[in-house]
Amino acid sequence: MRTLLFSLLLLLSATACQNRPEAGQESQTGVFQDTVPAAEEDAVMLQLSAYLIADPATQADTQQNRIINYAIDELIPLQQTSSGLFYRILEEGEGEPIEWGDYLAAHYKGYFLNGEVFDSSYPKGKPMEFYVGNMIKAWNEGLQLLSPGGRMLLIAPAGLAYGAEGVPGKNGQYIVPPNEPLVFELEVIERLKRAE
Repeated sequence: MRTLLFSLLLLLSATACQNRPEAGQESQTGVFQDTVPAAEEDAVMLQLSAYLIADPATQADTQQNRIINYAIDELIPLQQTSSGLFYRILEEGEGEPIEWGDYLAAHYKGYFLNGEVFDSSYPKGKPMEFYVGNMIKAWNEGLQLLSPGGRMLLIAPAGLAYGAEGVPGKNGQYIVPPNEPLVFELEVIERLKRAE
């Protein structure tokens, strides 16, 4: 078993290095990532491989493996909350942490694990305004790890995103298919109102 795991890590490491962007470039999915120094690549691979589930028995297990394989391909070190939300804080922000009920202005970009963007505030030229607590579970939880001015990457299993319903679109198509894990880039511009 140990030999199999080591072989898997070597294969994943080689694949990730081939697909890895140069410093200052976008990744293959179009997401600007902080690059991981070459000396730290093995540590990132080992850290991520600990989240892989050897014999996935449920849809949640399978989704977690998909998320981790994505992170390995992109060399994104991640942390996981007790709910199963994966995240990477890029900038913590300043001041008091964001709380449930805060009214925020934030830019975002949402995309699938293949890099296809399904929604973004950036082309609209205006951040979205919303209350923490009125969004999907992944946002409600993840945003409370930041302060205003913070930026983060969230990778949400479907149960913390749009679940089994997905987001229906027109003509029987889906904007977000059911049971789809999603990636979100969030940038909190400002806290417009504190929770009461």
